[in-house]
Amino acid sequence: MINPYSPVNELIRLQEDINRLFAELSGHISGSALQGTASWVPNVDLSEDSKEFIVRAEVPGSTAEDLQIIFQEGYLHIRGEKKRLPHEHKIRYLCLERNYGKFSRTIQLNMVVHIDGALARLHNGILTIVLPKLANRRRSEKIIPVETA
Repeated sequence: MINPYSPVNELIRLQEDINRLFAELSGHISGSALQGTASWVPNVDLSEDSKEFIVRAEVPGSTAEDLQIIFQEGYLHIRGEKKRLPHEHKIRYLCLERNYGKFSRTIQLNMVVHIDGALARLHNGILTIVLPKLANRRRSEKIIPVETA
């Protein structure tokens, strides 16, 4: 289940929006987008069923070696880099709309996950991360017998 409102979640989302804004502005003003130095944020789908969370992120052009996935204290961090293909000769771009450079995305999960069972796979530019859920021990019911003294 996704935590619908959290001040930390809002700050992370704000930081990502600000990073995206500065990346777009710096690309328009200084041409840094042409140089591949602007950062960007991949689009993510997050779903769950009774057994696991599933995160799908669009990272076209990235290889498994370019990606780093860390789960720590309820946060899933996806980091990587999308590199531009080198050209054999000098070219001049007429239009450049694709994003290149380093990227980062952080997702907060408010359920306990079985991190040892987590797996990630990259196929056709889609990174799929599966995080199995652990049973929430706080909601488990246990009957405690009462003994007489």
